[in-house]
Formats: sequence, C-alpha cells, structure tokens
Amino acid sequence: MKWLISCFITTCLLAFGIASAYAEADVINTIKKLYHAGLINDAYKLAKKHLLEAGGDPAFDYHYALAAIDSGHISQGMLALERILMLRPNDQRARLELARGYFLLKQYGRARQEFTKVLDSAPPTEVKANINLFMDAIRLREANYKTTTGMYIEFGLGYDSNVSNAPSAAGYIDRFGISTLNDTSLSMGDNYFSFAGGVTVNHPLKPGVTLFGDMNISQRSHEDISKFNIGIFDIQSGLIFSGDRGHFKIGMEWQNYEVGHDRYREMLSINSELSWQPDAQTQLTGFLQLADMKFHTEEYYNSRQQMGGTGFQHIFAGALQPVVFGSLYGGVERARDDPAFARSRIDRDIYGLSIGSQLTVNPRFSLDFTIQSQKSRYRGNDPLFLTKREDEYRNYSLGMTYRPGRQWAVRSNLDYTEGNSNIEIYNYYRTQVRGSVRYEY
Repeated sequence: MKWLISCFITTCLLAFGIASAYAEADVINTIKKLYHAGLINDAYKLAKKHLLEAGGDPAFDYHYALAAIDSGHISQGMLALERILMLRPNDQRARLELARGYFLLKQYGRARQEFTKVLDSAPPTEVKANINLFMDAIRLREANYKTTTGMYIEFGLGYDSNVSNAPSAAGYIDRFGISTLNDTSLSMGDNYFSFAGGVTVNHPLKPGVTLFGDMNISQRSHEDISKFNIGIFDIQSGLIFSGDRGHFKIGMEWQNYEVGHDRYREMLSINSELSWQPDAQTQLTGFLQLADMKFHTEEYYNSRQQMGGTGFQHIFAGALQPVVFGSLYGGVERARDDPAFARSRIDRDIYGLSIGSQLTVNPRFSLDFTIQSQKSRYRGNDPLFLTKREDEYRNYSLGMTYRPGRQWAVRSNLDYTEGNSNIEIYNYYRTQVRGSVRYEY
C-alpha cells in the first residue's frame, strides 16, 4: 500500500513538473514573440510577472534581459545576464548583450572589455561587424572626455598615363600661326610608388568643444620621370563644436607642395564645415574655404581663392546597403598681382559637382564609383590665343576596398580624366591604375 502511495505522489510531482515546464516554455515563447513584434514594453511586463517562478532559467533570463534593456530597465536586464554567465561563462550571446548594456549605461571601459571577450571567441562575421560599430561609437564618445589620437600609414603602386596633364598633340595654332610643342611638353606615362601617413589629435576643451590637429605627409615617386615627383606636407588645426545632430568645424591649414623635390606652391587657408544629420541615414554638409596661394617658381600665379559648396550622403536599407553621396560647389580665383598677363591666366570663376555611390557586398568588401565635373571660365583674354579660356574637367573613378582586418584596408582604383578646353594646348587625357595597402590605428 505504501508503495502505491509513493508511486502516486511521484507521478503527481512529475506531472506537475512537466506541466510547469510546458507553462514556462509557453511564457518564454510569448515573451519572444512580443519582443520580435516590437511590443517591447508588453514583453517586459509579461516577463516581470513571471520573474519570481522562472528567474534562474537561462532561456527565460535571456529573453527577460532583452525586453528589460530595450524598454529602459537596463540594470534589471544586466542582472539577468550576469545570472546566465555565472552558470554558463562561455555563453557569448549573453555576454554580447551584457556589453551592450554597459554601453547604454555609458560605462564604456566595461563595455569594451566584454565586447573584446566576445571578439576573442571568433564570432561570425556579422557579429564582428556589429561589435566594431559599437567599438567605433565608444571611441567617438570617449573623445568627448579625454584626448584621443589616431594615425595611418599607406603604401601604393600604380601607373599614370599622363603624369603632367599635358596634351598628346604637338601642333597648335596661336596668334603667331602654327606652333609646335617639344616632346617634354607632351603627355608621358610612367609607373610610380606612393607613400602617405598622418596623425590626428583631438583634445576636448569642454563638453561639445574639441581642439583638433591634423598632420599629413605624402610622396609620389615616378620610376623614370623624376622631375614630376610630388611631395605634399599638410598641417591643420582648429575647433569642432558638436551637437546632438551635427557639428561645426573651423580651422586653419598650411600646405607645402613640391614638384621634383623643389618647392612649387604654398597654401594658407581658413576652412569651415557645417554638418547636420536630420535622421540616422542622412547627412547634409556645407563648407567654405578662403585660401592664399604662393608659387615659388612662377610668382605671377600667386592668387587668392574663395570656394564654397554643399553636400549630402544617404544610406539606403536593403541588399548591399547602398550609400549615395554628392556635392555642388563654386568659387572664384583672383591674381594677387596687377599685370593684365597675370589676370588673364589666373582670374577665373569655378563651379562643379560630383556624385557617387558605395555598395557593401559584405562586411569586408565594398565597391564605389564617383563622377566629378568642373568648369572654369577665365575673365581675361589669353595673350597668346587672344580669347577667353574655358576649361571643363571630368573624372570617372571606380574603386574596390577589401578589409582583411579591422585596421587594414587593401584598395584598388581605376581613374579616367579628361580635360577639354577651347584652347588646344590645355586638352589632355589621363588614366591611372593604383593599388594600395593602408593601416589605421
């Protein structure tokens, strides 16, 4: 008899346990459905109602944590995730959500630690890409509170079909009749090696105000035609005023431009940029530059230039995550010297536009295409051709970027440029092919 009673009690307990398990599973499924349907608050309320009896079950705690964090009860959700990790230290899914919780609480050091642990476990590519977005955001937000630095270094190889933007036809007609350009004034192609590097420093002065400094250096060395080697040294400094949806940046820039290892041009400019994001997918910009240019070899080219423009960028949802960007700009350039010869060669009005797109094939590989068109109308008659010069420049660029690692980028470019002018000697065509490797830190 006692044996029958024991069996009956055991059967009842098993039945009750199975029924409770089914009920708990049903609750978890309901919370999950509400959460994925976007009813976050309803999912949280239901999970909170069953917390006493279901808390401690990793499956319940995980979905309860998601609902709690996304409904604003971040600390409660993180406690549930910590319960999971006490039982399952290798549960990277829970650790990832814990890192996200620290990020939302602005505990960026703890968030970085947890994100790094997930990265060390070799997660899928999509997870890595999402973590890297958080890491980028952490660096940007930390920049509001402490001095940050960045650097890059890049090496490249390429071929240029026209290193000096020279015409391919030797004969032309000027006011003296038919003339001929010598061979050194015609288009020449050559292979080249390039190097570039730079450092950026940002120092916050107070919330929303940052002092920045940039220094960049680049060198392009040709295999045979060394007299057209190009070296550029550039340094900038200024202030960035940041808001919730954009920033205003203003600063000064000094640039030294060398050709064939001889100083060719210096530029001193004041640059400003206004950026505004009406939504998470769209960015609008405006810019203004006032520049003074001094030429060391041909002083009559000394000029002052004022340029301004506006641009946009929009990220579309869906396959390939297409990004479309473009800009419109215009300005004037005026000779600093008085002679009519200088004004006829320098004084011009400039206006142009560019438009392009980028397609993300996967988190490591992207394609981009850009078209640029610019027109220049000179104000005085050219003394050699007795007409006002008008130039039109067009550039078509196709690029591919592969990122084997977070800080590395391997890129290839194909560029075609054509310059059309009503004065023959300024017509030219140029094709460039280039490959490069870049490291950023």
